[in-house]
Amino acid sequence: MPARNVSGMKKLNIALVGCGHISIEHIQAYLKVPERASVRVCCDIDLAKATQRAAMVEGARAVVELDQVLNDPTIDAVDICTPHHLHSDTVIAAANSGKHIICQKPLAKTLSECDAMISAAERAGTVLYYGEMNQMLPSVTKAAEMVAENRIGKLVGVQGTFAFWQGGDILSTAWRYDPEVTGGGQLLDSGIHCIAMMLKIAGPIESVSCLTTRFRQELGGEDTSSLTFRFKAGHLGTLFASQAAGTWVPQPNLTIWGSEGALTLGGPLGALVLHRPDHKDRQEVVIADRTNAFDSMIGGFLDATLDGATNASPGEVGRENLQVVLAAYKSAKTGKVVRLDQTDDTE
Repeated sequence: MPARNVSGMKKLNIALVGCGHISIEHIQAYLKVPERASVRVCCDIDLAKATQRAAMVEGARAVVELDQVLNDPTIDAVDICTPHHLHSDTVIAAANSGKHIICQKPLAKTLSECDAMISAAERAGTVLYYGEMNQMLPSVTKAAEMVAENRIGKLVGVQGTFAFWQGGDILSTAWRYDPEVTGGGQLLDSGIHCIAMMLKIAGPIESVSCLTTRFRQELGGEDTSSLTFRFKAGHLGTLFASQAAGTWVPQPNLTIWGSEGALTLGGPLGALVLHRPDHKDRQEVVIADRTNAFDSMIGGFLDATLDGATNASPGEVGRENLQVVLAAYKSAKTGKVVRLDQTDDTE
């Protein structure tokens, strides 16, 4: 079925597929732009969950079969919030049905799955938008622009932290903590958020070394990891990621070090701050507001589908994020530094 040409339309009809915890954030983002998008269908194998999500949107209906979404000619796009291991088949089926697609991170479990998803969307002429909300934050986009403009001089290194205590409703989703199902542990599930920001700001990664461990036996796979990166441009980076950290400390989520200054993202203000040496105003708050990350992500998807804007988060971005994670897992297993160009699904 050919893709629906929605560029130029004023409003996108959305089907939400997968009605777990994260789908609430997606629905709330759509509700803020009723003139641009409307969730018309909520689909989940658990009818009770689908019904709960449909109740959040006036006029939305609940279904349990994916075919009820894919065969509906009134649906323009599919928002996929299913468990990780279901992403590939669902994206390919949606593309083959001519629907535009936003797929929640991680894009898939393997690089070959990513390639099949990207190819399916290309053949169908549909938008495949990688649903990684943090990379779409205005502060991250602005930081990337400032680095490209040499506002902090030559890039020296990047430090990332993504540590917290995983609990609440998310902890009850058993599939999330079975690495045989999901393809990994904390690094794939949440540390990948910080990897996405680092790639957007600091550029492609050449190699990675990684150590992993687990402190919480109720979680599957690793719950804590420490990574060191060499970027292709020569600068270095580190990431500490954990779901076993007992409290949140108001440190920056990301610090970008340059030869003539530094940038910090996050911290108590959730702001992007420029730090300069030997200047009467050594700190400048570049962006102070804490924009909702899901609002930015959904906005980018609507720009690409309704307005025909360049896709700011194509499937290739999701593939690159996953490749870094897979290289890190290989490093943790082998005890060696792993080059990304030597990472594939055959090892």
